[in-house]
Amino acid sequence: MISGCTKFNNLAYAPFVRDLDGLSELAISTYPADYPNRLSDKGDVFEKYETAGKLYFQIHIRDKNTEFGPNPHVQSINIHSFSYRIGNAPPVVLLSEYQDNFWMQNNPRYEKRELPPILYAPDGSVSIEISLTLNGERFVFEGDMPATEKSRVLPTVIVNQGI
Repeated sequence: MISGCTKFNNLAYAPFVRDLDGLSELAISTYPADYPNRLSDKGDVFEKYETAGKLYFQIHIRDKNTEFGPNPHVQSINIHSFSYRIGNAPPVVLLSEYQDNFWMQNNPRYEKRELPPILYAPDGSVSIEISLTLNGERFVFEGDMPATEKSRVLPTVIVNQGI
């Protein structure tokens, strides 16, 4: 038996969270578009992985007191538009007239189109703009999601089983 450590480095853009009506909040986040890349040699005692430098968006109108699950406070929802912009490039519209409180880019359960991922820029940010109506009340938000890197190290045990 060999023991070691595995370090995971997660590349993302910081979540964009805003209160909507005191009961619900808007949460926009990113998640990796592909499997992590191995940065260490295979068999190293200290393994290193880093998420892909391509990311997808996720939007959730969630219960303010929980991060997951259904939101009992949503009677009606319409995301009129959601767009992002990187640097001086023109805005890219990803959603329009979407009527659900949860959306994941490139997840076939929520999105039928194959939309290209956004690139991670270590010192950059993504500007977003979203317009939505929740339970008859209109909201418009603009903001920036700066680049973030989070690392965690976990113990690894490799069991060699001979013949």
